[in-house]
Amino acid sequence: MYKVKKQWVSLVFICFSSAALADDIKDICNLDPLTCLSETVHRQQSHQAGSLEWWALEELRLESLFELQKNDELYAAVRPWVGNASVPVEYEPVIQLFLGKWLRASERADESKVALNKALSGFQQQYAAMPSQQSGIRVLNLLVVLDKFDEASAFANELEQENFDAPIFYREMFAELGHVAHRRNALALHIEYRLKSLLWAKKVPDLQQQAIAHGNYGVALRESQKFIMAESAFLDGLVCAEQAKDVAQVNTIRLRIAEVAKLQNNTAKSKQWLNKVVLSELPAVQIRYYRQLADELVL
Repeated sequence: MYKVKKQWVSLVFICFSSAALADDIKDICNLDPLTCLSETVHRQQSHQAGSLEWWALEELRLESLFELQKNDELYAAVRPWVGNASVPVEYEPVIQLFLGKWLRASERADESKVALNKALSGFQQQYAAMPSQQSGIRVLNLLVVLDKFDEASAFANELEQENFDAPIFYREMFAELGHVAHRRNALALHIEYRLKSLLWAKKVPDLQQQAIAHGNYGVALRESQKFIMAESAFLDGLVCAEQAKDVAQVNTIRLRIAEVAKLQNNTAKSKQWLNKVVLSELPAVQIRYYRQLADELVL
């Protein structure tokens, strides 16, 4: 169940369909789906049922139910609206989206694809009529989830050309596409998307995220055996991580540099960098890589 849910949070954006929503409810729903759930129900009582303001809150309620994996409640909330003529046209793809999410979580893959493709078509029409970051996120996320990577790549280029004032969005968008390219072993695209993510990361004064972007770029270069460039990217990331005082990232990057040195058959340099890794400050997911390299180097 959790694995299915994770496919939907990869772009880390929650979309809001109405500018009329107060900023505080947006912040609440970004941070705490349980509070979001109760607060949206409370606020809906102040709006006429079926109004656009009510529907904007209903969308947040459905998202909260999905985030909390309340699948029975999600289905009960969505099912009455499927094919219901009273649903505003702009919310028809939203209903198909959550129906598709529920079906996917219920392991009804074929039915889920039908609903998600309907949602995709609706959001594509919305984007064509009025390009926006919000509808763009929807379309891109669905293209990725539906495994339409070529279309997702082309659409990402289109989104970049729109030049929305949203560097964090572009950073995460290209990071996600880089992840998909990596899964597909599309090495050149992996490098391209990680580099684009890095360039957008540099537009935001967040050294921790810049360190992560440098690290991801370095990994993409390493996968293509561009070891010198990979080491340079890791060293740049190390500077950012140190300045951000992100000890987990500092030690992860030290490990990455040691790995690259080993791949270049520079055992002495690899040992030097591995000895700099503070094991207690290394993320748990990286420990097996540390031990594997340590065994190879016979430390």
